[in-house]
Amino acid sequence: MRIILIPFLLLPLMAHATVLSPSAAISAIGGQRMLTQRIVKAYCQQGRGIQSDAAKLQISSSITQFSAQLSNLLESATAPESIETVKKQETQWQNMRTLALTPPKPETAKQLDDIAEVMQYDAGELAKRLEASFGKPQGKLIRIAGRQRMLSQRLAKTACLQTWGKQNPALKQQQAQAQKEFSAGLLTLRASPQNTPSIIKQLDLAQMQWVFLENALSGLDSDADKNIASTSERLLEVMDKIAGQYEKMGN
Repeated sequence: MRIILIPFLLLPLMAHATVLSPSAAISAIGGQRMLTQRIVKAYCQQGRGIQSDAAKLQISSSITQFSAQLSNLLESATAPESIETVKKQETQWQNMRTLALTPPKPETAKQLDDIAEVMQYDAGELAKRLEASFGKPQGKLIRIAGRQRMLSQRLAKTACLQTWGKQNPALKQQQAQAQKEFSAGLLTLRASPQNTPSIIKQLDLAQMQWVFLENALSGLDSDADKNIASTSERLLEVMDKIAGQYEKMGN
């Protein structure tokens, strides 16, 4: 899944859905996980005035991307359990999209995050089922790379929400868990014998950006909010390229 900004005026031209290959479906549902976290993160950043213009654009492009990917997944799902999950996502998406377009408020961010948490969990479970039915080693790599994309945005989201509105101790725990999961995921990907020289190069870049993001998340950075926002975006870009390369290997 490539992260692109698609003007809303072009949506009618994209109305037709695409039947995804098994590897593309795993990547797409991983992308949906990421977008749930990205939307909440951008909503919070907009509300707190952290690169607010960029955050507003991220919400717009993420809504467009999620809607297009959802259409593709609805077209591609064949197993009853997969169809049920994607249709549930479709229903939840209506509420999430509506809230994401409202003026940013801490209480709305909480509602938005509650929906996003359910959606990202269900998407993660579907990714595991799609990986199992795919039956190739690339499936796991695509799924983990997709989760890394999600975690890059989850970390920026939790950091932003912790200092907006009422304090929620669960967010700090969520951030610590996401950091552990990202580090473990990176190690798993780096250890894969499937890696090409190009993928290894991208993983090296991801490792470097991960060091920068961890430093910004430590709270010792005087410009932490801005650095978390920018570094998480660069990390997402790299992980998106890695996920795309694994997807091609699986085709």
